[in-house]
Amino acid sequence: LVLTALSGIFCFDRLLTALPEPPDRFRRAMTTLTFGLGTAIHYGAPMANVWLEAQITATALQCWALWMAARGRAWSCGVALGLTVLTRSTVTLAAPAALWMLTHGTEAKTAREAAPPRARWIRAGIALGVPIAIAAALHGLYNLARFGSPTDAGYHDILMGDAFQSLVSRFGRFNLRFLSHNLDGWLFALPRLVNGRLVPDGHGMSLLLTTPFLLLLLRPRRVSALEWILLGNSLLIAVPSLLYYNDGWVQFGQRFALDWIALGLAACALASRRAPGWLVTGLAIVGIGVNAWGTLWFQANNLH
Repeated sequence: LVLTALSGIFCFDRLLTALPEPPDRFRRAMTTLTFGLGTAIHYGAPMANVWLEAQITATALQCWALWMAARGRAWSCGVALGLTVLTRSTVTLAAPAALWMLTHGTEAKTAREAAPPRARWIRAGIALGVPIAIAAALHGLYNLARFGSPTDAGYHDILMGDAFQSLVSRFGRFNLRFLSHNLDGWLFALPRLVNGRLVPDGHGMSLLLTTPFLLLLLRPRRVSALEWILLGNSLLIAVPSLLYYNDGWVQFGQRFALDWIALGLAACALASRRAPGWLVTGLAIVGIGVNAWGTLWFQANNLH
């Protein structure tokens, strides 16, 4: 899993270099370090378990897909997104950003300009849609063989305990009722003081504490079209997790945020061009330090 995470970090760094008007080398490095060491990847890759295995693998595949999209390689992007269907399907929702980069990026500019706009959109849509559809069909056959239904991935057989079972029985797995709790955790949850020591909240802590690099998104500026696309797609991917009955327990930070963190931090990389270097460095260092504390705490408490 560490090797998988490293491959995802490499793809993320290459994505930043392939973006239109990419950040400079220093800001790209700070963003890449934040992606690898200032998110749930930091504790998740060395600790592992089935949840984090799926999430980090899917995030690495998403980074590969976005990198290929930024380079104008539609079919490679489509194959990578198709593989995310077989890993963690919420990550596949990065397809809109990938489609935009395939039709508006810079590295294949000459080839794209040679074709009418509608043809570019159609070709890119087919290149993404066909692998995703094939993967979804394979997943359906797999579910049919295991559980007797192409739409049942086994969630009905999860042993979730009385508290979660009661919530799911009353409200289902996705409901607006869960939004306030999950949003509060993503934005405001802090460590707890236990016997005079700060202890991470096992339900997760604020992303503004664990990945403060995201605060660069609040810096006043003129936002480019690509930044809006990246932010809008991040929100789209975040919606299922925010409406989900389970907040990710047991975790450090917010592991469900890995579904969209590559898109969000790519937007931060673009925003960092208008921020002073000391601020970019400081936010990166704080995030890395906080996640190092989380990794050591998890290892000491055997919560893997």
